[in-house]
Amino acid sequence: MRKLLMILFVWGIVISPLVSQEETSEESPFATTKKKVQLWKGEVVGVYKNRLWIKVRIYRNQRISKLSLAEIKSLFAETKEFPVYQKLTDLKQGVLVVRDTVWEEKHINKKNQFIEVVLVGDYKPDLNSKMKEITTDAYISSYIEEDFFTEPDAFFKGRFTPPRKTVFHPKDRKEMVLVSRGLFLYGQGTDPSSDSFNPYFLEPKPSNLKEIPSFYIDKYEVTNAEYAYFSKQTNSPNPPHWIGGKYPEGEGDFPVVHLTYREVERYANWVGKRIPTEWEWEKAARGPGVIEFTNRDETLGYQIIATKYPFGDEYDSLYCNTRESKIGKAQSVLELSTEGASPYGAIGMCGNAPEWTSSDYQLYPGHHIKNFSFGKIYKVVRGGSYADSAKNATASARSYGGIPNLSEDRRAGFRLVMDYRD
Repeated sequence: MRKLLMILFVWGIVISPLVSQEETSEESPFATTKKKVQLWKGEVVGVYKNRLWIKVRIYRNQRISKLSLAEIKSLFAETKEFPVYQKLTDLKQGVLVVRDTVWEEKHINKKNQFIEVVLVGDYKPDLNSKMKEITTDAYISSYIEEDFFTEPDAFFKGRFTPPRKTVFHPKDRKEMVLVSRGLFLYGQGTDPSSDSFNPYFLEPKPSNLKEIPSFYIDKYEVTNAEYAYFSKQTNSPNPPHWIGGKYPEGEGDFPVVHLTYREVERYANWVGKRIPTEWEWEKAARGPGVIEFTNRDETLGYQIIATKYPFGDEYDSLYCNTRESKIGKAQSVLELSTEGASPYGAIGMCGNAPEWTSSDYQLYPGHHIKNFSFGKIYKVVRGGSYADSAKNATASARSYGGIPNLSEDRRAGFRLVMDYRD
């Protein structure tokens, strides 16, 4: 039988049995994640005349200190062979085969420093052992196998509280969905004439991907009723298209529209949120856009998964309220199909009502189309509306607002975001 080369740590003393080169195993020492650790150590304190009876004193340690009498007895019931070591050298001398145990139960309680038990059995010395019989110069031990390596994911599993997928904001009570952090692929790479063209779209790499921290975004657009409540709380004027200062009857759950950027800004400040950047909006609408993986040569690769619409690459009028849907007006946010939700669960990000973002309307990096509107005058508007075509309601489509300025152009509605904090 081959002997395994192992290092045993017994009460602070290292034991290193020597084996010949012929006896060593060719198996890698890292082929297993198990190691033997000492469960208990029993000092021989008495040897009866016939040499088959020995009294062992087992000192309590952290592994057995809390065990009950029945559990301690089971340690000897499950295992019948125990290695015998010489006290002076800590070298293994043989094996004790236990046939019976005699317990003094009145001495077994958790207050005692040690446990004494009489072991009845046979001693089998090793071939090269100098200890042919057990004496009080010996001790026996019991070992168990434990994992010495744990995968990091397994180690940290359950040790932290993952962020909640949805939350309700404490002030406006709107449901918000989590958009997790990560690299983000924005725009599109097929139409260079469009201002949403990303020259690096088909060749994603860290230098042209955007790192977006985790954030929460409103599941639904802000509605007429919610905006009316804000106006009442802050004594702000209602939108001028509300006849008599009231939104149309029965449209309380419809998205509020025809707001200026400054009005949206004031609402965000009041509720304690912020207007999303256009990249945050796009990521919430279409997902991360890429999947990062490691190649065999340990370089990073990226698989493009960017969809055209929040629900996929094929337009569906049941999931997106645009001109093709022939509804002709905005719909209640509660009537929008949940099948058209974004990968993160945001609803109504295709058509229905346009939405303001906080980003300045300008070219993407590497894009060379010139337009008078590019610069820091206007803000990006996303999502399209019921009056726009499906082409203008894609997840990457861009428009702008702010003519003649951001205080007068009633261009869009909105939804807000909130930073995720650990």
